[in-house]
Amino acid sequence: MSKKIIILTIPGIGTKEEGYAARFEKDVRKFTNDEVQNNLQVLEARPFGVTDIDENQRKLFERLDDKNRLGGVLSLRKFVLEAFGDGVTFERDASNPKSNYRKVHNYLKGEIENVNALLNEEDVFVILAASMGVHVLSTYITDADNNKGIFENSPATTNQNLRNLDYLATIGCNIPLFMSGLREDQIVAFDKRNDHFTWDNYYDRDDVLGWPLQQMSASYDKLVTDHEVNIGLYAGSHAKYWNDNSFTKLFSKKLNELYR
Repeated sequence: MSKKIIILTIPGIGTKEEGYAARFEKDVRKFTNDEVQNNLQVLEARPFGVTDIDENQRKLFERLDDKNRLGGVLSLRKFVLEAFGDGVTFERDASNPKSNYRKVHNYLKGEIENVNALLNEEDVFVILAASMGVHVLSTYITDADNNKGIFENSPATTNQNLRNLDYLATIGCNIPLFMSGLREDQIVAFDKRNDHFTWDNYYDRDDVLGWPLQQMSASYDKLVTDHEVNIGLYAGSHAKYWNDNSFTKLFSKKLNELYR
């Protein structure tokens, strides 16, 4: 039996439709070698789908827009409400067992367990996280490492804690937004998952929501390698990493190396 390479994708804000990673997978299959193509499996997680955040945001915007004419569904104001509103709402009341924070973490734990059920020891496990999905994943790992949140009464197993993760790729990462009020010595990355684990962070300098990470602190500099890509100089660049060749070619090259 050939070894598999399984990619779990974790998107950013909003409830994504099934198939959101289809164009990404098509690109990856175009740029990887035959071995990777024949043994590749791409899985989609949709963590915000287990919350009512999107629906509440939609209703709030409609109430405000109807009276004040704020630009309608295509307005930048609506995008800002969703982008920053998700972050604020996600972490609100995190200690409450019924909070969105714990709902999302429980969902993510289930998706990770599903991947682990598919993995054999020789297989390659990859996560691609985008935008706020990186922050969601980071908080999940940090809680698992420290027996907090959903793990306070039931410590994470080695696989739930992603100690078997081979490669993390992040795109449009906005972790600095959540760390900006902290001193440098307070900004601490989670520890390396295993001896061969690597983390590559891809960002476009024109994407105001996508950031480099290495200079945040010594622990991030030790754990992450930043790669600047050129998604394009336009307002929608934040959402375009998934199927832009400047990212997918580099990512596919990494998959070829991992499979060897």
